[in-house]
Amino acid sequence: MYRVLIVDDQYFALLGLQQGVDWSALSVSDVCLAENVDQAIAVLQQQPVDLLICDIEMPGRSGLELLAWVKQSAPGTLTIMLTCHADFEYAQRAIYHGAFHYLLKPVDYEELMKISREALFEISKQREQQQFEALIQKYRRQWEHQLPLLVERFWQDILSQRAAPVLESLTLPANTYNLDLQPGDRYFLALLGLEQWKENLSARDETIMEYALRNMADELLLSGLEGTVLQDQVGHNLAVIYVRGDMNAVRHTLEQNGRTFLDTCGRLLHCSLSIYISAGVPLSGIMSAYTDVTEREQRNLNRSRQVFGPEDQAYSRDQPLAPVPQAAPMHIFGEWATLLELGELEELERRVTLWFSGIGPGRWTSELHRQLIHGILFIVHTVLAKKGLSAHASAELKPLMDKENYPKQSASLQHWALECLRAVMHLLQTSNNVSSATVTKIRQYIRSRLSEEITRDELAAYVYLNPAYLSRLFKKETGLSISDVIIQERLQKAKQLLEETELKITDIAEQVGYTSLGSFSNLFKRIVGATPQQYRARNKK
Repeated sequence: MYRVLIVDDQYFALLGLQQGVDWSALSVSDVCLAENVDQAIAVLQQQPVDLLICDIEMPGRSGLELLAWVKQSAPGTLTIMLTCHADFEYAQRAIYHGAFHYLLKPVDYEELMKISREALFEISKQREQQQFEALIQKYRRQWEHQLPLLVERFWQDILSQRAAPVLESLTLPANTYNLDLQPGDRYFLALLGLEQWKENLSARDETIMEYALRNMADELLLSGLEGTVLQDQVGHNLAVIYVRGDMNAVRHTLEQNGRTFLDTCGRLLHCSLSIYISAGVPLSGIMSAYTDVTEREQRNLNRSRQVFGPEDQAYSRDQPLAPVPQAAPMHIFGEWATLLELGELEELERRVTLWFSGIGPGRWTSELHRQLIHGILFIVHTVLAKKGLSAHASAELKPLMDKENYPKQSASLQHWALECLRAVMHLLQTSNNVSSATVTKIRQYIRSRLSEEITRDELAAYVYLNPAYLSRLFKKETGLSISDVIIQERLQKAKQLLEETELKITDIAEQVGYTSLGSFSNLFKRIVGATPQQYRARNKK
């Protein structure tokens, strides 16, 4: 519906314009009247007006002055000017000030209705355009708000091999997410290896704190650098740093930022962690860099709170990971990994054999050889990590993962690849027993030392695993953090003692590792829903 304002110093002219046109047929719900410019401005200031019909010649301020005011203060209002003079100069002045149309008095009501219909149709189009622009602006703001998450998803897809790290196939999504990827660009991959929380956190609180950790990494680790912080599907917290220019300068800044980040995390988030930085690699080397930093974190059992640069890995600064030729079969690794997870060993062997048979002797290059090795390593590492498993848990897989046993000749590469995949398949088939054995062993250790202070590092050393890796395994296997499990075992023992013995509650608290009776009672009530005394009264055997 529309609102019309008619302005004329002659009252009967106003009534004629109001009654001479069937305004309801034009979807006009309100026709306002004003006898001079001041009254008209008062109406315009009180409520929006879609169409203004105004006489030019009026005592005091003229209709042209009102038209100029409308142009400045109510630009959404269209105006039809009326005059008794046929002088073209009036029409020129009216059009100059932005009038939609110009009519001579006495007004032909049919003509006025026709022009008013055209004006209101124009207003309708303007409304639609404004609504469209407002909608676009709304979704643009939502898009910009979501853009960091979309960029994270972009890199998650690459690291999980849902997308091949080939520039040509990534140009369109990269441009969509405002990522300017160039052929000469290099990337550092930094793994944020969380080692220990100083406070005992539940699994939910750990998830919240890791979110805070990634936000702090975005602020401090990437200070002065371009990049993205993300969490991959396995639970690793990572940063991808974009390099265009002096790689050594970027690496120096990254390592400096890393030390500041470690200190700040210790002070504000009460946690310790180490950072594992890859060599600078092209886009096609991201998968190898990812495999490298995640394996280094898993193997690190002793050194903590450090920034490990590229010199702490198998690849030196002077010999970065070789770029992967575009002919390298990036897509097949995703297919093979999927078949491996599905347990389709026969189909997997068929596809691997078929692919190798299609590569003629003249097509083998050292780059292709290296890429295939890294591809198999990536499949092994990623698939096992999803299950909370390690290649070192398999006696048959462990020697195959030893760098010294990587095939040197292309003729032996197919055999090595098949052996690796078969060993992973065998480990996956017994994965429930393997991972549960680790969890069971940890629980037994906790039960044997309930009265003592137990740390995650102590438990990790007991089962020869990296502490961060052990936490991820526990969360995946049980849905609990290690501190949750310790509390769970202590309260389970406390309930047993309350039910089956006459021991004082103070003594029971000490037996399960709590020197403060108040702390024990509060925790017991929060978890169990009753105080130790109430629980004993209800459940005493």
